[in-house]
Amino acid sequence: MRHTSTGQTKTALGLHVCPRCSSPLVQPTCWEQAGDRGHWRLWRRCPECEWRRDEVHGETEIDAFDEELDSGTRELSEVLKTLAHENMQYVVDTFTAALDADLITADDFS
Repeated sequence: MRHTSTGQTKTALGLHVCPRCSSPLVQPTCWEQAGDRGHWRLWRRCPECEWRRDEVHGETEIDAFDEELDSGTRELSEVLKTLAHENMQYVVDTFTAALDADLITADDFS
């Protein structure tokens, strides 16, 4: 738990977690330095429930959020690579089956 400047207590979830629906997919939409070098105003949005908020956060929170975003980018990249490979394998298998069934002729390439 951490205390806000207004004295309210809030759960110390990462900035990537939506406080409304608990989705771990919260994304930054905009950011700017807020006053000093150690604080940033960050606008965030949850793609699942459309929650939005802008708040000022310290460098430690921003660095942790950045690491989560990098991790998510790596995961998405791996999924994309896998899907692209599976798609290409499907195309090759379909083309091979068509060749084996003598369904493709030279006229298909003119």
